Amino acid sequence: LTGGISGLVGAILVRPRAGRFEGNAASFEAHNLPLAVLGTLFLWVGWFGFNAGSLGAMRNGLEASLAAHVAMNTLLSGA
Repeated sequence: LTGGISGLVGAILVRPRAGRFEGNAASFEAHNLPLAVLGTLFLWVGWFGFNAGSLGAMRNGLEASLAAHVAMNTLLSGA
C-alpha cells in the first residue's frame, strides 16, 4: 500500500511529458527490439543465478536434485 501511494504521488508530481499525448499516434517510433531481447536475457540469467544459487552449495545428490528442480521451475515459469 505504501509503495502504491508513493508511486501515485510521484506520478502526480512529475506529470506527463510535455507534448507526449499530442499529435499523430502513428508517428510514435518503435522500441529497440535487440536491446529488449538482451535485457530479457540478462534478467533470465539473473533469475537462474539467484534461484538455483540460493541453495548455497550442492554437497550431495539431494541438494543437486533440489537445485535441478529449482532451475527447471525457473525455466518453466517464463513460458
